[in-house]
Amino acid sequence: MVQGDKSGGYQRLVGVVFGASSPFEADLVAELYAAADLVGYRLSLALHGAKRTRTRAVADLADQGCAAIVVVGAEHGDRFVCDVPIVVVGERIPDLIAVTVGTDEWRGAQMAVQHLIDLGHTAIVHIEGGDHPCAAERLRGYLGAMTAAGFRDECRTLVGDYTEEAGALAAERLLAEGNLPTAVFLANDRMAVGFIDVMRHNGIRVPDDLSVVGYDDGPHMVLGHVNLTTIRQDVAGLGNAAVDAVASLVGDSGRPPNTGGLGFYGAIALEPELMVRGTTASPAGMDPDLVDAGRERVRWGLLADTCDDALVRELGTPGVVSGPIEVVASASTAVAWEIADRLGILVSYGLYEDLIDDPEIDAIYIALPVDAQEVWTIKAREAGKLVRGVAID
Repeated sequence: MVQGDKSGGYQRLVGVVFGASSPFEADLVAELYAAADLVGYRLSLALHGAKRTRTRAVADLADQGCAAIVVVGAEHGDRFVCDVPIVVVGERIPDLIAVTVGTDEWRGAQMAVQHLIDLGHTAIVHIEGGDHPCAAERLRGYLGAMTAAGFRDECRTLVGDYTEEAGALAAERLLAEGNLPTAVFLANDRMAVGFIDVMRHNGIRVPDDLSVVGYDDGPHMVLGHVNLTTIRQDVAGLGNAAVDAVASLVGDSGRPPNTGGLGFYGAIALEPELMVRGTTASPAGMDPDLVDAGRERVRWGLLADTCDDALVRELGTPGVVSGPIEVVASASTAVAWEIADRLGILVSYGLYEDLIDDPEIDAIYIALPVDAQEVWTIKAREAGKLVRGVAID
């Protein structure tokens, strides 16, 4: 975090655009205030909603003389026409000229679904977030985790919109259809709360009859009557990163502004965290041996151009990969053969793409230099693979 000299008073006015109806966004604004105070910035807030677009809110803040504007939760289709630097907190929007800070949403969703799979669930429904920020990445994480575990044909989604009402409507739809899944992953906590409320009022026990996972980990999710298993976003970390980005963009930091080539400020997104609480459990009557059998379905490949002792130890560490490496791919056939021979692998490819496109491989461990790691991680995830790995210097 950039430390400012506040002896001369506040030096910069920074705009913040957010939605008042979202508890997550309100919590983030509080963290932005804390981060701004540390560097001597003051904030000017602008709300967006049904009658006031983000574009209008950004324009108003620019007219007020803000040195930079932080937009919380930009959406596809947003266009900001102004000469003021923009920082987006949330999903990267390719059409926006903006530095983006955010959580690794794909990873968070994958963690949520993998938690349910590890408990023995296969019939897992996802309630989407519609066009709302980050919903598409959370959907991709769900699909990727289900595919990697061999449950591609079990994938099922319902449309939502990040509100309690949407979660309640999804619950009512599932009840009306009469064929409940054993687990549901909802794209945010607000939908999860509405969903659980309807289920419990209809005699469905959570988690005995139905496991539920949310996303965000708002401050009330730990309370006893909710006690929601969810994915935690580092809200304070997002606030600090956004203000750091502002400082770089307006010249108050020694670091130049950096989007890392992928649209995320500082090259990487912040890591999410799985918070296991009282709304998830193994399916009723699940045999523990069947849970273990489900885990063994994942088939792993390795994407690497070197294989030193450190990587061998990493691959052998319990929990790093959930099964043996079966295929290796490298930038050349000769290197792939060499690595395969050392690891005792019978199959190797001389092209990264061949491993990523292999329909028999569910998950890929990537050990490449940082720039290549980012590129091929994206490609593997787009192909529906579960991805783990470590960047090589």
